[in-house]
Amino acid sequence: MASLTFYLRPSRRGGEYRGRLCLRIVHQRCSKTQSTPYLLSQQEFDRLIGEEGADEFPYIRCYMQQVRETFGRITDSGGMYNCDTESIIRYFRYDSSKLSDYGLHLAGELETTGQARTARAYRSAIKRLSRFMGKKAIPFTDATPALMESFERRLKEEGLSPNTISFYMRNLRAIYHKALEEGLIEEGRKNPFKHVFTGFHKTRKRGLDATQMQQFHNLEYSRWLEQGYVPASPRLAALYKSWRLFTFCFHARGMCFVDMAYLRTENISGGLIRYYRKKTGGLIEVKVTPVMQKLIDSFAGEMAGSPYVFPAITLADKNERLQYETALSSQNRHLKQLAKQAGIDVPLSTHVSRHSWASIAKSNDIPLWVISEGLGHSSEKVTYTYLASLERSRLDKANEAVCALVYGRN
Repeated sequence: MASLTFYLRPSRRGGEYRGRLCLRIVHQRCSKTQSTPYLLSQQEFDRLIGEEGADEFPYIRCYMQQVRETFGRITDSGGMYNCDTESIIRYFRYDSSKLSDYGLHLAGELETTGQARTARAYRSAIKRLSRFMGKKAIPFTDATPALMESFERRLKEEGLSPNTISFYMRNLRAIYHKALEEGLIEEGRKNPFKHVFTGFHKTRKRGLDATQMQQFHNLEYSRWLEQGYVPASPRLAALYKSWRLFTFCFHARGMCFVDMAYLRTENISGGLIRYYRKKTGGLIEVKVTPVMQKLIDSFAGEMAGSPYVFPAITLADKNERLQYETALSSQNRHLKQLAKQAGIDVPLSTHVSRHSWASIAKSNDIPLWVISEGLGHSSEKVTYTYLASLERSRLDKANEAVCALVYGRN
């Protein structure tokens, strides 16, 4: 009788380091083991195997379920006992000679270190390339300049934007380069990504101008905030919540939604908010204005006992990243409805509050370096991508003024 079990192999560096999740197959009195991409502490492994962590580690649980199903198919096939244990374990080994297998292996490792977003990006790129090639297994030897150029042409034919195409190419390139570093690809091969687009096309950022921001502010939710009113309708409560979160991000110098979602009560002290940006790690300090304090206080009741300031991450026993992503999706959906209510034709999203703060600051002639500091950018060059183009009417007036200096003297 063959058996499959998962176990944790401790790290050689000591108990404080995470160990490797492994699987063991015993067949015909012979035991074989195989490591997986996942790293876990002993406590995490105990919760993974036990019942108390049923909602944790969704990616690892999905992987384990797939392994068990594959093992079950092998067991049920009837021909299993004609195989030795080594033959069976091969079903669960990733092939380091294949771009597809290696990319998915990397994605698994990234998930264990909290980099779920990058892991999804790797999987998405592998899946798209696999669909293009019509096969799941893609050897590194197939990754040639001709293939990538052909893949790029297909994506263009499908109507994808340059930046979306670049997204796939950059992630495939990252996987390829990591394989090069590990010696999985022989050096001297032509760079497959040399002739495809892996940069960024500057796109026009949409922000609200002062008038539109005033329209958003003047919705009935502003009055509710002043009166401390809490709507009974779930739909109105959800819209009111989204209005407050968007408004807070704007007043907090265009705070990113992810930074607001993870903002803790310990980050607020002495009338200042001090936090490190998730994206860059840079320290940001923001003075708490009366409006910001009122918005914070409006959530105080439902956030009592929570380490977080705002209701994005609310469940202690659930994955924080998944809760944030759910809150982000919900926020963007509700912002579309709020835009209609306010009569704003800009497609609102969480990032629009950041663009709006920068655009309004620019239109009021606030120096670029001040805007850059306010947004927490690493350089003024980065800030340019956030600033909406000047209105044509302002440029026309500027042109008339310049010409008048010359021709007005005749």
